[in-house]
Amino acid sequence: MIIDSHVHVGTWKYPEISAYLPELAEVDAAVLVQFVGNTDNSYLLRCAEAHPGRFAVIAMVDTETHGAPAHVARLAASPHVKGVRLWAATRSPGPDPYALWRAIAAAGLVASVRGPLADIADPAFATLLDEVPGLTVRLEHLGFTTYPDADPAHFSGFLALAERPLVHTMWAGFHANSGRPYPHPDADPFLREAVAAYGARRITWSGDWNRPDPAPGDYKSAINHVLERPYLTDEDKRWILGGASAALFGMGG
Repeated sequence: MIIDSHVHVGTWKYPEISAYLPELAEVDAAVLVQFVGNTDNSYLLRCAEAHPGRFAVIAMVDTETHGAPAHVARLAASPHVKGVRLWAATRSPGPDPYALWRAIAAAGLVASVRGPLADIADPAFATLLDEVPGLTVRLEHLGFTTYPDADPAHFSGFLALAERPLVHTMWAGFHANSGRPYPHPDADPFLREAVAAYGARRITWSGDWNRPDPAPGDYKSAINHVLERPYLTDEDKRWILGGASAALFGMGG
């Protein structure tokens, strides 16, 4: 099974779901992830409802409002919502800066976390994870690492988070974060270290379908990017391409 764990669709800014449906010939299912600037998740929910078993949803809420934790609880009532997207630096207004994070954990949802890498590596983020010990996290795009010029200390901080078993990451974003074209050889040293730290069972994959100006075959190439890495075992490839997403988001069962 192949699951794309990070697909943006919408009625503005990104193409509608109809543009993505032909790509389901390459994959079995996908996680529809809300894009920055939009906290109206109704379109993503309609997409998931119209295609049972094919799509899960990661929603967004207005993180700066006191009502955000209650919004998370309402979203969790939908069987299609599997997570909430927010920034590593996000803190709630009011007396408990971790209120939103606690609400995500209490709802049994995944926190899909944006960078930048410096914020993910900041000790304050590790402190947050310690304060909300039941929180399951997915660090998007390998922590928003840029290749090959990532700050070594920041990347080490990202790797250290793998010591927490509920922290996952994502194999994606090379079109934006790599300085070299496919197969992005400058990313390989970082990918090797990420696999060694997190293990393939905690790495989800995305084909970056919505990247700017995709060329024909780019989506398939993103699958091959995993299949052709010599440092991955066959089992690693199965987990990264779909198994990790199936387990993390409750898909494919």
